[in-house]
Amino acid sequence: MAATTFGAAVRRLSPELLRRLDALSGCRGRWIVDCRELEHGASYALRGLDDASFWRLPLQDGVKRCWAAVRPGPAPYRSGTPEDAALYCAATRWASRLLFVPELLDDDCRWPRGYGAPSIIRSNARVFRDDFSKELELADGDADGIALDVRFVTPEMLETLKALESYPLISEDDHGALEVELQDEAWESYIKDDWRRAIRERLEELAPDETPYGSRDWADDVADAVTDDTLAALLRSTSEAANVYWEEQCCGLTSQGFWIDLERCAAALTPEDLEALVVAAAAGANG
Repeated sequence: MAATTFGAAVRRLSPELLRRLDALSGCRGRWIVDCRELEHGASYALRGLDDASFWRLPLQDGVKRCWAAVRPGPAPYRSGTPEDAALYCAATRWASRLLFVPELLDDDCRWPRGYGAPSIIRSNARVFRDDFSKELELADGDADGIALDVRFVTPEMLETLKALESYPLISEDDHGALEVELQDEAWESYIKDDWRRAIRERLEELAPDETPYGSRDWADDVADAVTDDTLAALLRSTSEAANVYWEEQCCGLTSQGFWIDLERCAAALTPEDLEALVVAAAAGANG
């Protein structure tokens, strides 16, 4: 098949596919032309519509991978459109596939730093996968995030994607549950130890005037004897009293996880709170 006959190979796309492309173009996201099958599974064969380095390469049988081979334009390697890409994929008999990655479903890690996606996107992605598990058996393009093969996107999927353009969350309940899960992970990862250290510093203020080995060591012993459950309960009560809440550290479409201002929480600890900890620690040591 010569390059000049590329457009003739698929004289027009089906009306249904064109409607689908138009609907997806109205959603935030990015297009991928998946040429892995044509390029022996190479990871770099996931191409963008503006990837000029790809589109000027030849394809087998003389078909050129460039938008100018689809329809004439003023520049030989202009940025393509979703329709251009669909025509190209059809001309390869869909050995290459056109994928769409909705921005609010793209839960892949962001590189080079490897940050995760914000919880709102992670929630959307897992709800979408659950709601459309059967449809995704065909529609999942096995690329970044949820990459949808445009040939298999259903009207119900499109309805959900369009709804996300008006309100960026599929399920309030799932997002709330995920936030709790991520806060629990942060607690186990580092917040628990940081909170224990913050309490230790405050306990030094209550150290008895006469201790056999100094106020810091006394505070260390008390803080180390406090159970994790007691620490967690104290953080909940203190944060509520100080109006301090968990926050997600987001920058654009990346998240560095959840944190809570432990300095403010520690400052809100009362002498009564600290004395109760001393009693609890002594009871735990004796128990």
